Amino acid sequence: MRTADAVIIGGGVTGVSIAFHLAGLGVRRVLILERKFLGSGGTGRSVGIIRQLYPTRETSEMVLRSLAIFERFGEAVGGEAGFVRTGALIGVAPAMRPTLERTLALQKGIGIKAEIVNPADLARIEPRIDASGLGAVLWEPGSGYGDPSAVTAGFAGAARHRGAVIEQGVEVVAIHRQADRVVGVDTATGERIDAPVVINAAGLWAPRVARLAGVELPIVIGRHPVFTVVRDARFGPAHTVYLDLAGGSYVRPETGNLTLTGSLTDDETQHPMDPELLGSEAGFDEAAEVLARTARAIPALADAQFSRGYAGAFDITPDWMPILDESPVRGFWIAAGMSGHGFKLSPAVGEMVAALVTGTRSPVSPTPFRLGRFGSGATASAGFVSSYLTTSSPPADPTGTTR
Repeated sequence: MRTADAVIIGGGVTGVSIAFHLAGLGVRRVLILERKFLGSGGTGRSVGIIRQLYPTRETSEMVLRSLAIFERFGEAVGGEAGFVRTGALIGVAPAMRPTLERTLALQKGIGIKAEIVNPADLARIEPRIDASGLGAVLWEPGSGYGDPSAVTAGFAGAARHRGAVIEQGVEVVAIHRQADRVVGVDTATGERIDAPVVINAAGLWAPRVARLAGVELPIVIGRHPVFTVVRDARFGPAHTVYLDLAGGSYVRPETGNLTLTGSLTDDETQHPMDPELLGSEAGFDEAAEVLARTARAIPALADAQFSRGYAGAFDITPDWMPILDESPVRGFWIAAGMSGHGFKLSPAVGEMVAALVTGTRSPVSPTPFRLGRFGSGATASAGFVSSYLTTSSPPADPTGTTR
């Protein structure tokens, strides 16, 4: 039997970021248990888009802190983040423009650099987007995309350097409690590991892991197919990241004249998926509807050649926001329900969870991410757009700064 100060279940980008930050706060015996290999779950199937439009002060602070790490990843963590600053454009329908304006006002108050562009002026940034039907476009010049696998490797290497131990191919099959407190885990090899802290960072498998401790999480595992197309030689230079909230699609450039694309709708909650099917093939028939929306958003991609598709997935909470909190079982922490935000928020999530576990001050208020915000039997109800745009006007601040 072994002992650890903290056991982290899951070796995706969330788990390794938490390990890195825990070790940085002086937790000496940090152990990650990953049932397959690092990044083998949702992390490895993430498209890696890093956009900054978020609906609340807390989520905006998180993405701003995370972007700062991606920009200087080698210095701050070590390794490569693969960050490419293409800029990001986010298109909304006319009815959504007032909400976009309120959200942007909130974001500017904390230092996010972005501007609203009228559709008629969009050509100065990306002339290949069809602006008809758009009410406004948000331009984030500092955004882009990164490499989730490389970021995971970077955090893992840095966590090891700080003394954390990472074991791959080790599945947790039991979580032990004494009364209302966690005391350790069992692995599939029959080994018992005692620990006063167990962190569920198992991503798509987080609900299953939580049940081992007798905890139910309000998370739906929703299928999110991703498709790769080869841009026509006549397309020209690579495009920006574009998220079309009005038309329901997104595009992200990749090297080799490739573009990654998929749906930007609420479909995921309507298509629950067994996470074991992650990465399974998504063929052309399934791609047809998505590629049609993509071609409407950027007509020049209508001539792109379909390459392949695969089944990605999101672990979705009712409000499309993460759970970062201690469960009703003391010492059993939840860092899951990322709802598609896991990669882009991973530096801040690791920082916040490490602070919560150690009782130090979190750099961002954790209040909106508490498990208790959901009632019993909660199911996904908010639309995914609520994870982009604020739903109410920001309160007035006597200093004149928008909060």
